Amino acid sequence: MFTADAAMPEAQGIAIRGDRIVAVGSSGEVRRLAGASTRVVDLGGRRVIPGINDAHFHFTPLPEGVQLQFPTMEPTWAETVEALRQAVPDTPEGGWILAQIGIKALSEPSADRFALDRIAPRHPVLLATYFGHGYIVNSRAMPLLGLAEDEADPLGGRFERVGNTPRINGRLWEYAEWTPLRRLADQVPDAAVITQLRALADEAVRLGITSMQVMSSMPVDRFAKLLEEAGLPVRIRAIPFPLTAPQGRELSELQMLRGPDDPSALVNVSGIKWVLDGTPSERGAALREAYRDQPGWRGRLNFPEAEIVAMLRESLQHQQQILFHCAGDRCAQAVLDAMQEAGGGEVDWTQRRVRIEHGDGVSGDLVERARAAGIVVVQNPTHFTLTDIVPVRYSPDTPFVHARTLIEAGIPFALGSDGPINPYLNIMLATLHPLRPEEALTREQALTAYTAGSAYAEFAEQEKGSLAVGRLADLAVLSQDILDVPAEGLPGTQSVMTIVGGRVVHDGGVVRALH
Repeated sequence: MFTADAAMPEAQGIAIRGDRIVAVGSSGEVRRLAGASTRVVDLGGRRVIPGINDAHFHFTPLPEGVQLQFPTMEPTWAETVEALRQAVPDTPEGGWILAQIGIKALSEPSADRFALDRIAPRHPVLLATYFGHGYIVNSRAMPLLGLAEDEADPLGGRFERVGNTPRINGRLWEYAEWTPLRRLADQVPDAAVITQLRALADEAVRLGITSMQVMSSMPVDRFAKLLEEAGLPVRIRAIPFPLTAPQGRELSELQMLRGPDDPSALVNVSGIKWVLDGTPSERGAALREAYRDQPGWRGRLNFPEAEIVAMLRESLQHQQQILFHCAGDRCAQAVLDAMQEAGGGEVDWTQRRVRIEHGDGVSGDLVERARAAGIVVVQNPTHFTLTDIVPVRYSPDTPFVHARTLIEAGIPFALGSDGPINPYLNIMLATLHPLRPEEALTREQALTAYTAGSAYAEFAEQEKGSLAVGRLADLAVLSQDILDVPAEGLPGTQSVMTIVGGRVVHDGGVVRALH
């Protein structure tokens, strides 16, 4: 058993009573606690870990429609157009056509609503990037998404326009894309959302995931209500993701929160998430130096520093942890500067655990500043595969995308998927780090980040994240030893038994009860 508990890193047996762990130790020590009614399970020497806690996941319910399929995540614009052309005849008029594209298609100058209209004038079409920053919609989709011909830019977002006119051309950026995405989710019936949630939870328990920290495109009150109705077997932290309007940020979701929620609950509503910049893919990450492949351009911050200061002060007022999407180093610097402005010498930010999601730009002089401020970095190892993008965008003299450096500096570090939820794929990538092999983690470091680190990132380390006496009995028995299997074999790992709160929520029929 890998416990993620520094006091006893390894063990052979565990005893559970109710929803809590009551003993951890050798097999003999634990078996001596068994009574006549105790269920004793022989795990056959298999690797046991604390339940995986995915610290960063987006749930976006989608309406019924046709989803275009591509052989890669980066179809060209020509491939996108051809797939759309082939889908139109088989899609009922008025039915949605959806697709996930990458930077190749998004970068095509002619990729706008009018190009889509020529192919699919009678179907609403939405093309969303896999990295979540940059959408293209056609004219039929616009009224369904609440978009007027001359829609005003919301704070933190923008619509591209037709020449110098106020007419939007269907290309949406940052907060201009997330309000339409919420309106899209509004069109999905509750029953369909619950079905999608249950499918997600079923996949999670088969992978040994027992907790997920989730930002949804739905309003948080609807999301929490449907989570309760779904009765999922995993713990979900529903993190509000407020939107903006032309006149400013919408704070109703923050104001409805009543202080920290119970971290041991199956459904926990807490925190507040703001997106401060984009990503390197579309050159949206806010940098201190210009992009290597676009001289003079340093990305953009979605909000001025005064607005970031206001966000921090609101988090203090409402006793909510704040999470910032922050990819570039200029963005990370803006957060640290705003923390100084918002708290002065009166706030101990180390107790607030301000989160920087992704944190590629927490580097150089910002590492020590982040440590001193108690910043928690939540990283997503699938981003380490952008080997054809990051080296082109960023100067080799400015090392980005740290992992090992942050842990060794004493910065709390957690992992989340931000996409396909297979944690063992992410552990493989974290321990290889294709972008910067010198920043690769050990498997123990990666697994700790995915369990104890993620629990700390949601103020829940006293409840879960490790196999220790008093903790919630959330654990997974794995199909193979992820601390020993060759790296390329890691993504094939499954859980043969997943336990949440002392209850078996997934049983692959592999381990057996002795009595």
